[in-house]
Amino acid sequence: MSDFGQFCPIALASEVLAQKWMLLVIRELNAGATRFNDIRRGVPRISPTLLKQRLTQLEAAGILFTRSLQGSRGVEYVLTESGLELKSVLGAVGQWGQRWARDISADDLDPGWLVWAMHRRLDQSLMPDDPVTLALEFVDGPAKQRFFWLVCSNKAVEVCVKPPGFETDLWIKTRVITLAEVWRGIRPIQPEIAAGRIDMRGSSDLQRQFPTWLMYSLFAGVERPPRSSLPLA
Repeated sequence: MSDFGQFCPIALASEVLAQKWMLLVIRELNAGATRFNDIRRGVPRISPTLLKQRLTQLEAAGILFTRSLQGSRGVEYVLTESGLELKSVLGAVGQWGQRWARDISADDLDPGWLVWAMHRRLDQSLMPDDPVTLALEFVDGPAKQRFFWLVCSNKAVEVCVKPPGFETDLWIKTRVITLAEVWRGIRPIQPEIAAGRIDMRGSSDLQRQFPTWLMYSLFAGVERPPRSSLPLA
């Protein structure tokens, strides 16, 4: 039964895609997440029960299928051709959001999500061959989300919320909004470093190299008009 009472393809697609959290779940799947816990780390405010419901709905719509993991009772979620085709839809929505959506508010600033997004977009081809441990300290973050570590080794990056047991090679101290806007491409990183708003401690080589490792948000290159240029209602 139709939710909107229309046969328009946009209406029919909206029956699945316009539900709360759905596009973010699909975003995580298109970013390479296949395990339940990894998907939830990318959408941390969704409850496990609702995430399970959304994944079931996506499977019923033919957007993904489940596959048993060898040697495990768990399953992984794999996009179908239909689901992979949504990548261009997400790209268009993201570009529009980068250009026209509202400014970042305090409620948007989840340090854990920011670090999770960053760990997928580090250019490991430019990183040292030896393992590197980065510590991120958010001076204005909640007590339980103030410190994170990125352990980069063997061309993989692991996010840790507790000290990983390795010596920290580079310590980065900043505010959540500062790194969030740098990541979004709203402000360039070098002036933030020069002004001390991104404070780095560690070897001078790693401090110099760190900005080159960041590939930033996929939408960082989309120009955002100055808010003052928008017409008033």
